[in-house]
Amino acid sequence: MTPPPGDGRNRQRRRRAGSLRWRIVIRVAGIALTLSCGLGFATYLIVRNTVVEEREAAAVEQVIADATLVVSTLDVAGINEAAVLATLRPPNRSRPLLSVDGRWYTASLQVQPNDVPDALQQLVFAGTAAKQRFSLHGDPTLAIGVPIAGGDAGYFEVFSLQDVAATLGTLARTLTIAGVAATALGAAAGWGISRRILRPLYEVSEVAAQIAAGQLDTRLDESADRDLARLTASFNAMAQSLEQRIAREAQFSSDVSHELRSPLTTLATSVSVLEGRRSELSAEAREALDLLSADLKRFQALVTDLLEMSRHDAGVATIERSPFEPATFVRRALRRLGETTIDLRIAPGAERAVVHADERRLERSLANVLDNARIHGGGPTAVAVEATAATVRIVVDDRGPGIAPDDREVVFERFARGASAGQRGSRDGSGLGLALARENVRAQGGRIWVEDAPDGGARFVIELERADT
Repeated sequence: MTPPPGDGRNRQRRRRAGSLRWRIVIRVAGIALTLSCGLGFATYLIVRNTVVEEREAAAVEQVIADATLVVSTLDVAGINEAAVLATLRPPNRSRPLLSVDGRWYTASLQVQPNDVPDALQQLVFAGTAAKQRFSLHGDPTLAIGVPIAGGDAGYFEVFSLQDVAATLGTLARTLTIAGVAATALGAAAGWGISRRILRPLYEVSEVAAQIAAGQLDTRLDESADRDLARLTASFNAMAQSLEQRIAREAQFSSDVSHELRSPLTTLATSVSVLEGRRSELSAEAREALDLLSADLKRFQALVTDLLEMSRHDAGVATIERSPFEPATFVRRALRRLGETTIDLRIAPGAERAVVHADERRLERSLANVLDNARIHGGGPTAVAVEATAATVRIVVDDRGPGIAPDDREVVFERFARGASAGQRGSRDGSGLGLALARENVRAQGGRIWVEDAPDGGARFVIELERADT
């Protein structure tokens, strides 16, 4: 069974509030993520450039010193090129290579002449000292070459930058973790900020919902937030004005209804006298008397409904609760209302269910729903009593065209008449039946709504809490 429309609006309101909170959280977290990524990237670039530049500067100084030693050693008689390289002990995991007249000499098998980039060799052999970073066997590597004067010769050293890459990798992971932590902290801060920002809005929403539910004396706490003092004062002033206006209208309706009862009684007595001498009247007079009698009955029903509605508006409607079984109640009510041909269905488990409610007002609500089905829905087709673990529902189906979703709240407004809701042209009914049914059900802590019947037409549902669970 479809839930009442009010629940859908409440869920929609909660979704909007929830989406606003999440938008705040996402934006604050996004700002934290952007700042942490920007600062982390800038830090990484600065550290990387500094470390690499310092490492390259130290390597260049080392290569120049080693090249100077190589040149001076080669000038000593009896020392060959291989012996020269063997005397070097370069630090930092570098591997020296020497090229003299096209012949290569190396002190390590880990680096071969063909591992030195061709572009670097061409620059060195052309007489220009140079350096180049490249990947050797998957590891970051730096090669530095220095030309040796006096021939087609060059001295090279190849440095592994694996330690620098490891340091930068550790730095990158640290900055990434810091960025994730900053984003999480930003999201947590956004959640806290959103709670602080939206709390006054939640309070306004709750108070507005209570006022809409009929608690017209509900007000916002003016000392709750100084920054919202103007909003709070304006809202309370609006609520006060609304309460006074509704009170004046209710009092006016009550006064008018009371004032109309005496002349209506006089008119009813007069019509009764005329009805008693109906045989003495002409055909035209009898027709006029029928019209007058029908309108008078409708007028009396309208005044009675207005008096009842004014009591609800003024908050003085009396509710006399007592425990009873809705299944038994519906059977008796249908007999008293003369609806003995309606299909009555008692669902399993509903026969012995008990509610604690005002039986007289509940019967009035059921009668109004049945009258609405008879006047606007082609007549009621079935009445059912259903039970859940916590509630009991009285269901009335009709054979009409049904009620459009957009009109399912409108039909419960005052002076709304079925498909012509909001229009006062119809002469059937007072236009207050469903409005009074809703007020009577609400006064007992229940709900009433309309939905589509399974076999077509409209289905009105009256729901009350169970008292036997």
